[in-house]
Amino acid sequence: MATGGSSIYKGSDLIHDFSCFKCQENDFNTEAQHFCPDCEHYLCDMCVGLHNGYHKKHTVYGRGDIEKWVGSSIDRCDQHGKELEVHCDDHQELCCNVCVALNHRLCNSISHLPDLAKGFHKKVEIQQLSATVKKMSSRLDELQNAGTKYQAELKDSYKKAVAEIKAIRKEIDSILNQLEKATIEQVDGMIGDFENDAKDDVEKCMKVNDQLKNLMEKINQLVGKRKETTAYIGYRKCTVKLAQANDLVGEIQKRPKKDIQFVSDRTIESFLE
Repeated sequence: MATGGSSIYKGSDLIHDFSCFKCQENDFNTEAQHFCPDCEHYLCDMCVGLHNGYHKKHTVYGRGDIEKWVGSSIDRCDQHGKELEVHCDDHQELCCNVCVALNHRLCNSISHLPDLAKGFHKKVEIQQLSATVKKMSSRLDELQNAGTKYQAELKDSYKKAVAEIKAIRKEIDSILNQLEKATIEQVDGMIGDFENDAKDDVEKCMKVNDQLKNLMEKINQLVGKRKETTAYIGYRKCTVKLAQANDLVGEIQKRPKKDIQFVSDRTIESFLE
């Protein structure tokens, strides 16, 4: 049988998954398109109009809400909405006539429900049912309460875990900030020393160069004035200063150039990864 209100044939009788209750009262076999949970009636398109006229406050569900049709009445089939009439002993299932036509035609043992129900209200099973249901309901309530408590505990543990993660992140940030500060301070000290050395070299070069230029200028003036003794003295001083300049140049050129390079500790990156 196809879903969505389709029908099947059994001999010459048309069997619907849901038949109109009012039509059945008048010996008509019409497929229902609506269901009223207040009346517990399945209704065709024609009968639903009459129903709505008499029961304006009733909520009626159409085929689009067919999942709300079944299960509304205890003596109705949950699948087809028909009245439950028999019990399939082979499958241990309550069946309506549609169930039998579709799924239980080849079953060996099918019992009529009124026959099975005779004197059942006096049996121990029905008398103990309330206590059994109450006991099971109590167990379900316990599980429900435990589940609710567990949900709350999960939320608390989640919040705690997130707080711990954030705390560790804050601690790591603090450590990294301290490491950065200490490393930069170390670089600051290095650049200060290197800059002082370079500044001293520049000042020494400027000083010796100025001294040489001044001496040479004075010597040239003395030579022009034919002051030989004074020019000789200037010459000797200039050669001494040239020797000093030569030593300075050699010292500066021999000294290796220094620069600053940063090489990170790979173990830190590996740890953070």
